[in-house]
Amino acid sequence: MRLPHHSIAHLGTARIALACCLAMLCCSHPAFAQSIVLAPSEVRRWDVTGSAGWLAANKSRVAEDWNDWYDTFAASLDVGHYWTPHFKTDASVLITTEATVYSHQDYRLPGENASIFVPREHHFRVTAASATATWQFLENTWVHPFLAAGVQFTNERERAFSHDVQYFRRDLTGSEIPIEPPRQATVFSVRPLVAGGAKFYVNERGFIRSELGVAWYEGGVANVTWRAGVGVDF
Repeated sequence: MRLPHHSIAHLGTARIALACCLAMLCCSHPAFAQSIVLAPSEVRRWDVTGSAGWLAANKSRVAEDWNDWYDTFAASLDVGHYWTPHFKTDASVLITTEATVYSHQDYRLPGENASIFVPREHHFRVTAASATATWQFLENTWVHPFLAAGVQFTNERERAFSHDVQYFRRDLTGSEIPIEPPRQATVFSVRPLVAGGAKFYVNERGFIRSELGVAWYEGGVANVTWRAGVGVDF
């Protein structure tokens, strides 16, 4: 049976259209097969991060056992330079709000057997800068764990004062208890620092960073910081 001429023409057109569709699918297949990568496709030389968190400091040399650590809000800014895709150096500046711990002074009046408890408040505020060498694990993924080690330069300001205490004897005569004068001091220290955390990329340049850091002094742990923030590679 012989097909009409117009049917043959339609069949040829359909074959050409089918061939074009198959060619397009073959060409586009690699694009469909590619996975979505959120990490930077090329090495960025710098990154900057703004963070907020808290700082806990050891004041066992000053305060009572029940409150020998204070914790307070901390804000920081970090700038890092990549030397390789995995190794970089970081510089950070951190400031805190004021925090308080308490101590006491024991005073014994002449002729009295019991000691008088005189409370004293110590208010601390910290400004710190740190320099670290950082090793960043993994490559071409959306999460990059890292470990860092370096030094922390800490400037800690203290305000200390005692409250007035009036003591009354059994005969109802009162005595003014002598107290330590108010004191203001600033202590500068340099301490070793280690930290660890991760960068979570939300696009090729932007990321969320979380970090836990610990600084030491000769008596043990000096302070612990936890920070979380957002940053960008450039």
